[in-house]
Amino acid sequence: MSAKEAEITITKEEKAILVQGIIDSTLKMMERIITSKTPKNRARDSFKPYQQSKTAITENTILFNILTNGQQFPARPRDFRASLADDEKNIGMAELSDVLSRMVRRYLLEPKRSNLSFPRGRPKSDTKIVNERRGRLSYYEQSKIKQITNEVLEDPESISKIDDAILKSGLFYRYLKYGFETYLYEIKENGKAFLNTMRAPIMKYGLKQKELDGLDIFARDLTPEKIKRLSKAYATNTMKTFQKDGKNILYTIAALFFLLNVYSSEKGV
Repeated sequence: MSAKEAEITITKEEKAILVQGIIDSTLKMMERIITSKTPKNRARDSFKPYQQSKTAITENTILFNILTNGQQFPARPRDFRASLADDEKNIGMAELSDVLSRMVRRYLLEPKRSNLSFPRGRPKSDTKIVNERRGRLSYYEQSKIKQITNEVLEDPESISKIDDAILKSGLFYRYLKYGFETYLYEIKENGKAFLNTMRAPIMKYGLKQKELDGLDIFARDLTPEKIKRLSKAYATNTMKTFQKDGKNILYTIAALFFLLNVYSSEKGV
């Protein structure tokens, strides 16, 4: 695999290996998730104090934006802050730095020590990068591993092969059903925690106020039987309309596992 600054290119053979690696890792990851804990217990994990802290919620938002390619790069800490919800924007600089450092350790971001170069002329009004030019200009780029994964996931032929293997597996339906059961148990037992956990997708896709106002009523009506019934329906519908953001999240995490395992094997770790 070769790199030219921010541009990554991989060969056809390497792409084929990564496609198969994503398939294998996705299947293993889904199996591990649905067999390690019950949906109710996994939902209750999200209620723990740290998981509901501002730092954890901010980390979830930044991670979601990176995995779905919603964050524009290059990006400085202030650019990541600009993508947060209003009540997250006042997170301390030290806490934000810790979050970004964890993204580096996850091989999603790569810090650059040189100053971020702004283009000449007046900034465009539609840019997603914050125009404030004062202060430190060191910045982050997507890691090489993330760029390699992007190249595969933006290739229609590669995505078709991955989808064909994953979407047709019985495991994928079980994984979706498990996920929806977990979300519904979160809503039933702690609606506020659910909204915090899902802050990033709610920000991106929107949730009508009447739906938020009706969450408590919806939660009171969620019996275990209804949770199972709704989870089956939601899983079936998602199987038919598995969208790009969902693929980017699931397949990117699988690609990270695969590529890091390959790297560890090559290094004898």
